Amino acid sequence: MLQNRNYKDPSIKNQMTKTSNYIVLIILFSLFLNKSIAQSFECATDYIHNNLMQSDSVYRKQILLLESQIEISAQSKVHTKFRATRYRIPVVVHVVHLGEAIGTATNISDIQIQQAISGLNDRFKNTNGLGVDVELEFCLASKDPNGNSSNGINRINGSSIPNYQSNGVAPTGNTCTGAVEKTLKDLSRWPVSDYYNIWVVSKICNGGFVGYASYPVGGLYDGLVIVSTSMTSNSGTLPHEVGHGFFLYHTFNGDGGNVSCPVDTNCLVNGDRICDTPPHKQGDCVANNPCSSNGVWDNSRYNYMSYCPLVNRFTQGQKDRIRATASVSPRASLLSSGGCGSLGLNEINNTTLFSVFPNPAQSAITVSADKKLLGSAYVVYDNTGKIILKGVIFSENSTIEIGNLAAGIYLFSLGENLKQIFVVTNQ
Repeated sequence: MLQNRNYKDPSIKNQMTKTSNYIVLIILFSLFLNKSIAQSFECATDYIHNNLMQSDSVYRKQILLLESQIEISAQSKVHTKFRATRYRIPVVVHVVHLGEAIGTATNISDIQIQQAISGLNDRFKNTNGLGVDVELEFCLASKDPNGNSSNGINRINGSSIPNYQSNGVAPTGNTCTGAVEKTLKDLSRWPVSDYYNIWVVSKICNGGFVGYASYPVGGLYDGLVIVSTSMTSNSGTLPHEVGHGFFLYHTFNGDGGNVSCPVDTNCLVNGDRICDTPPHKQGDCVANNPCSSNGVWDNSRYNYMSYCPLVNRFTQGQKDRIRATASVSPRASLLSSGGCGSLGLNEINNTTLFSVFPNPAQSAITVSADKKLLGSAYVVYDNTGKIILKGVIFSENSTIEIGNLAAGIYLFSLGENLKQIFVVTNQ
């Protein structure tokens, strides 16, 4: 220790004292910086979710049902049939500004929004090579719900909504002062079955949060809310909130508010339900994980779903969960939306030998097959790889009843190696 050494040369002692003080300042500054970054990135998703889990039995049942579907899908090896498909999600951005000219203050420009969506796609595509390609792409809607041409951006003056100009929006269930969330979203929202809604706002809880998102249980107000200053190409907030929208939890989920290490007995049902993101506390962002020596620590501390600085990746486990979420209700209907100008769901095989329509379907599908395929066997799989239906195609246009199938994404396999995907929507 410095204080135990006897330095005869005062200049050396003074130099060492200055160095020691300098090191202390660096440590204090680093702690302040990490704390500031974490606080500035805080999202309100957990607050909303935890409140609804306690107060809304319907919401709780929907979350538990979705969890069971995701767990089955994650454990299924046959689910790889769907992993070769890149999903496309149509997005609409509602800019709720305060009356400024376009491109100034809260009324951010079209270019800024387009760059933000481009940055979102870069992160989901893993362009930096540090994580995995989620194979989920977002496009600004090219047509509106009425079929009219659109750039996927709506602008609404929200200054007349009580408390919005002074405090921004208050998330449902939060006690902060702000505009009522549903009142704000009612100014502009598109059907959640065909578009993923993003509301860009001035503030959330007078600056208390930078964003929040709905977990995928559907409903009129499903989507994410983000402050205008975070709707940028280089911000980690947008991929973070979209991650929540596709059912990713925080990597520190279960830490009791930065109090204790999350339980990790079963990585599929504990913590963030992801097996390749080691459990940790919200504030754990240092070189070594105090909660666990297992796994790749960088997968958590540099994860888009953490509060740590320098986030840069999604993991394979998160990709599997996101894509499993996209393949079941309510997100599955986005895959067959025409919001991007074409089907958001790419076919596994681009074959002209047979087709499945309508897509999406409700009570029945028609399989139109080439004559050479007559007499071929077909199999219908659900998103977990489970066989749902079997049969034989005997005519060029065969109708197959699917009224008992749950909403979601299905694989229709015909003959030896011909496959098409179709989506079943709610009745």
